[in-house]
Amino acid sequence: MKLALLALAWSVGCFAQVPAQVPKVLVTTIQPSLKPQHALQLDGVTIVYTTRFGAEIETRRITPPPERWEAFRKALDRDKVWRWKASYQTSMKDSTRWLVKIEYADRSLASAGLGAFPARSGDKALPRYAFTRYRIALQELLGEPFERRIRSIELFNVRELRLVGTNPTEKWASFRDPGGKLHQVSVKEFAGADAMLQKVDAASVEVSVLSRNKEGEWVEQPRTLKVVAK
Repeated sequence: MKLALLALAWSVGCFAQVPAQVPKVLVTTIQPSLKPQHALQLDGVTIVYTTRFGAEIETRRITPPPERWEAFRKALDRDKVWRWKASYQTSMKDSTRWLVKIEYADRSLASAGLGAFPARSGDKALPRYAFTRYRIALQELLGEPFERRIRSIELFNVRELRLVGTNPTEKWASFRDPGGKLHQVSVKEFAGADAMLQKVDAASVEVSVLSRNKEGEWVEQPRTLKVVAK
C-alpha cells in the first residue's frame, strides 16, 4: 500500500512540474528539394526529432526545460504566427515543402507551404522574414539546429549589411547589421536572408544573391561587396 501511495505521489509531482506553456500539439516538418525531411512531433513534454531520407530514418528525443518552453511561446506571440494563412503555394518545381501545427488552450495554428512562406507582402502585420523567425524560435527551444543552423544575420537583407572585415586565409568575412551587431560568416554560409558568401578577398567578397525572375523562379546573381569603414 505504501509503495502504491509513493508511486501515486511521484506521478502527481511529475505532472505538477509540467510547464504551463507546453502546447498540446507541436508538429513541424521541413523538406528542402532533394534533401532529407526533418520533422518534430511533441510527445508529452518531449520532442521527437526524426530525419528521413528514402528508407533511412533517424530518431532522437529532446526534452526542453521549462524556461525554453516559456521563451518559445513568447516568441510565437511576438512574431504573430497565429496570423499565418492555412496555405502558401507556388508553382515552382523542386521547392521546399513545410508544415506547422501548434495548439495551446487559447491559440492554435495549422499552416503549410510549398516554395512560399508567410511574409509581410501578404500581411503587413507580420514581422520581416516571419518563417525564419519561427525557425530561430524552434532552434532555441531545441537547443540545437532544426534541419540547419539559422543565424540572426538571416533576419536582414544583404543590402542592409556592411562588410567591415575579411580573412582570406580562413575564408570568412565580418558583417555589421543595422543594429550594430557583428556577424562572422564563412564561405558557403548565408550573408543575410537572400545571399550566400562565395569568395573572400583581402578587401572584398563575392556573394550570390537570390532573387525571383519574371517567371517567379529563384535565380542566383553574383555581386561584389567591398570593405567599408567600421
